[in-house]
Amino acid sequence: MQLSQSFPVVILSACSVVASVNPVTVFTLPGPVKPSSWFENLVVRPNGRILATRGDAPEIWQINPSTGAGEMLVSLPPSTGALNLTGISRVHMGDGDETYVFGSSHIPAPLQVTPGSAKVWTLKMADSGSASVSLLASIPAAGFLNGIAEWGRNGRVLISDTEREAVYLMDVATGSFTTPLTNLTGINGIKTVGPTHGSGYLYRADHMSLTLSRIPIDAARATALGPAELLANQQLIDDFSLKMDKHGGTGKAYLGTMYDNSVVEVAFGSQPSSGLGVKTPVATNLTGTGFGLCTVTVFGRGRNKDKLYAAVGQGGGSAQIVVLDLS
Repeated sequence: MQLSQSFPVVILSACSVVASVNPVTVFTLPGPVKPSSWFENLVVRPNGRILATRGDAPEIWQINPSTGAGEMLVSLPPSTGALNLTGISRVHMGDGDETYVFGSSHIPAPLQVTPGSAKVWTLKMADSGSASVSLLASIPAAGFLNGIAEWGRNGRVLISDTEREAVYLMDVATGSFTTPLTNLTGINGIKTVGPTHGSGYLYRADHMSLTLSRIPIDAARATALGPAELLANQQLIDDFSLKMDKHGGTGKAYLGTMYDNSVVEVAFGSQPSSGLGVKTPVATNLTGTGFGLCTVTVFGRGRNKDKLYAAVGQGGGSAQIVVLDLS
């Protein structure tokens, strides 16, 4: 999600082939048409169902991609002060529970982040399918909490703050946090790889400089261990998913391109300093109307592991999730 008012922009960049995957609609937000609605972030549960946060309402929806059925799982009441939900990520707490962390804010209009409104929540899914939500932390000094990514499997997450240009490292057991990374202009969606052997990588979108990059960070404190490495430039970008080669350290990022209304693949080499990746358009006109936005992508699980789900909206209808079959 971007804080500023956005309009379609044409970016001239080298992509290797013409997009060839046709998007298929999996789910459309039910009820009266909501042209300004969109899903801000997606995460796939172990059972294959998708959790989707709404960027225009304080709601989380659960979608079964096999049947197209969906239900509103969470709706934060007005008393919480939440108007928009943002990033969501699973976090492993070591207790066997299925736990997620998500962010909320109060942004009634572009560039109007209500001071002190940033909050972080936990969502626990029971075996019965019921959901319970609790407030983890209020961060009055924060601006706009955007992307969230698990760091390791020991109950910690990294949270990007687009307005403060920072990344927080939060202990989900206590809600305490530090600010290991600052001066990250334009930071938006984030993903992590590792840590292993004392370090790992933070991958981050920069919607202002139109880039995707990665930063080597320390396992314990998440502080930078070296300079950022540029993987893509001249590219509209919001949030993204990663598919890594577990053996060679190479990988691919699948970018939601905001008002380009498309998905772009970036194939990059192993770290460090592998240079710019190769961009390939995967699918265009995701909304089917010639306009709209794509905020994020996520891969399915199990037999759907080669299916890429993308959140689209503002294309004249209500928020949707579409699927791209990359098998």
